[in-house]
Amino acid sequence: MANDINSLLSSQTNVPTQSQKQTDALNSLANNFDNFLTILTTQLQNQDPLSPMDTTEFTNQLVMFADVEQSVRQSGQLEDLISLNRQNEATNAVGYIGQEIKADYNEVNFQGDPVTLSYTLPEEAKRASMEIYNGAGELVRLVQNMPTTFGDHEVSWDGTDQNGNPLPAGPYSFQVGAVTEDDEAIDPTYQTGGTVTGVEFDGGVTTLLMGAVKVPLSKVLRVQDPTA
Repeated sequence: MANDINSLLSSQTNVPTQSQKQTDALNSLANNFDNFLTILTTQLQNQDPLSPMDTTEFTNQLVMFADVEQSVRQSGQLEDLISLNRQNEATNAVGYIGQEIKADYNEVNFQGDPVTLSYTLPEEAKRASMEIYNGAGELVRLVQNMPTTFGDHEVSWDGTDQNGNPLPAGPYSFQVGAVTEDDEAIDPTYQTGGTVTGVEFDGGVTTLLMGAVKVPLSKVLRVQDPTA
């Protein structure tokens, strides 16, 4: 579920310095340490002066308690850093709204006008074809005899299906199947572009919206001000 931007940012303004899990762990560690000290004190008080006990084991346990405490505190600090990073990412993502982006992604937002489908072949192919799917994952168009040379390729799609019927507006994905002369599969990369219309935050993941298309922030390759 998408969260409201303002409520998200306001809720992240004060990042806690210590999580509840860390607090519980430290409290449990303190209780165990108190019990350990009680046992140690009792045994030291009741030891035979002529045959003092070996304290090596107790010393090792003291070191262990210190190591565990340090690990718990470091874990809490890591959680704080992750929270701060998410806050910073959310703040920066809002600035993408209204900007034009290019992304390593294979979805386009079809709104009735022809759209450009872009892909890159890492090597020359013997043959290549393109499949176009609607938002429900259904194949709506198969295009044979796609460009097979090494490098970048762009094709214009008018939003029609295999029979030339116009398709409704919405998100569409595309993928290219290509093989070498030895019929080995080639793995193309893709690019999509458009204007960012919104930002969505869900489960710590930031997604940019281009109409109905959702592009992970990590997939963005380029950002450009449309007025520049």
